Parts: sequence; C-alpha cells; structure tokens
Amino acid sequence: MKTYLTLFFITISFIHYSVAESLQNKPVKDTITWLILNDLEYKEAPHEVYGTVYLPEFSKGVKKLANKQVLIKGYLVPVDKTTWALSKNTYAACFFCGKAGPETVIGLTFKGDPGKLKMDANATVTGKFILNGKDVDDWMYSLTDVEIISIK
Repeated sequence: MKTYLTLFFITISFIHYSVAESLQNKPVKDTITWLILNDLEYKEAPHEVYGTVYLPEFSKGVKKLANKQVLIKGYLVPVDKTTWALSKNTYAACFFCGKAGPETVIGLTFKGDPGKLKMDANATVTGKFILNGKDVDDWMYSLTDVEIISIK
C-alpha cells in the first residue's frame, strides 16, 4: 500500500509540474464579454459613397484589448459559404435586428481550416482582437488567427 501511495504522489507532482510549466509558456488571454464590447458611442461622419455614416468611438477598456489575444463566447453565424461571424445572439433569434447592433457581431478569420461548422453552435473562440473605427464596409470588431476552444 505504501508503494502505491508513493507512486501516486510522485505521479501527481509530475503532473502538477507539467501543467504549471505548460501554462507559463502560453500567452495570457483576456476574456472579453459582449457587455464590454457594448461600451461605445457613435459619431456622425461624412462619407463619399453613403453620405453620412456613424462611426464607433471605442471606450478606453475596449481600446486596451486592441491587438491582444482574447477569448470570447458566442454563437457561430454564417455570413456566406466561407465567412463566419461570432454573435451575441443566435441567427435563429435574428442575430442582427431588434436591439442588436454591429457591436454584437465579431468577424472571424480562422487560423486554419475550422472544419465543418454548424449555424448557431455555441462556441468559445480565441484570436487576435482587431478594432475598426473607420471602414463602414467591414466588421467593427474582428478576430484573426481564430481557434475554436470549445463548441456545443
């Protein structure tokens, strides 16, 4: 019995050391929420094609996340055959109407082939967080080098 206990404790200490070492080698990810992304205002601006547009003015908290590796949960929604977005709301619940605005959707550019994805799958993803406050024809928020951490 003592032999088993000794082996057990030795195994646990190796596992603990291995996990601690692997965590030290990983970049720290900021977990963001949709509430954080909702912290912005809009300003009117002239536009050559559209006349007047509303451009986002991001909060200091959101600006601090720019170009950082982040983690966020949401619903996968297809934009077209090859483009996906992460949304605060499901596609089935009209992800972009009602009280939802552009701050409730994040454009996704995957690091590799994400495989077959399902609409409205609840996903946790990580990627580099990009802010866009000028181009009204692109996502206000986007993630590049996206990897899916979990999907349901």
